Amino acid sequence: MLLKGLNILLFLGGLLLAFVLAEVAVRMFVPVRMVGSSFTIYDPIYGKRLKRNYTTTRITPEFTISFSTNSYAFRGPEGFPDRPILFLGDSFTMGYGVSDGEEFPALVRAALAEHDPVIPVVNTGMGANGNGRWIKFLRAEGEAYEPRAVVLQLMSNDFQDNKNERLFELTPNQKLIELPVPSIRPIRVLQNVVDSIPGLADSHLLGLIYQIYLTQGPQNSSLLSNSDAIDSLSDHSDQLTYRILDEVIAICSAAGWPMLAIVVGIHGERLTEIERRLKDNDIPMLRTPDRQVRPDLYYVTDGHWNQFGHALVAEAVLAELRILGIP
Repeated sequence: MLLKGLNILLFLGGLLLAFVLAEVAVRMFVPVRMVGSSFTIYDPIYGKRLKRNYTTTRITPEFTISFSTNSYAFRGPEGFPDRPILFLGDSFTMGYGVSDGEEFPALVRAALAEHDPVIPVVNTGMGANGNGRWIKFLRAEGEAYEPRAVVLQLMSNDFQDNKNERLFELTPNQKLIELPVPSIRPIRVLQNVVDSIPGLADSHLLGLIYQIYLTQGPQNSSLLSNSDAIDSLSDHSDQLTYRILDEVIAICSAAGWPMLAIVVGIHGERLTEIERRLKDNDIPMLRTPDRQVRPDLYYVTDGHWNQFGHALVAEAVLAELRILGIP
């Protein structure tokens, strides 16, 4: 019995030593983008949301940022605002890559704070999600905010995200239907366990494993080698995204909320389709410079906007808001 217990201790000690050695090796030789506790938690209504009253420091090879949320699970000041400008988007709107107050909605907020009366801003941006959440949010909470304008930030990866999230689906006759929110996934349960153990989320080794999972995991296994299958999947995700955008526009138009669209990294037929929908509804569109054109606005490896990128977008948004008569 004593020998068995000793063997178990030796085995556990060996695992711990292997983990430590692997952790040291990764920190020395492998740049890891995703180190730190998750910004989000599972949500039965939206699928996921940012953590409430959350504060952390995220350290990556290219930047170190301070990140915090308020009690409404948004990045921004506390309190329920009166007729804000509502920003909807992904990690670019959330401001991944810059510290609190440097994300472009916060820069817009700072500029509008000089207006009398102050025009508030609500940044609902959240990383790694598509556009279906916008419909659910506008239907459930939009009327309470009564926004004076809604800013929609569209991204090239929205098309695949909308398909993977399965918040909405198209019927054979192209009708958009809302699906039940998927139950919490095992990877999220594991992530919650990691986040609950002090210091474990800061492991570069675990960050590398999660990074590999996101790029090569089962959520990407549907991309078959058959080109016809790929084209079919792409066409489906495209049509789904267009219908989601149509519904978002319909909700805002019916409520009388002016809109502004920011397009990031979308080209070709997808851009043409989005431009047509926006033009048909008199919605102004901002196209941000691609990384190939303005590399100074982006992080080299991470790919998000740096401080200069957010400052440029903020100025462009303010100019468009003035055209809309805000302020």
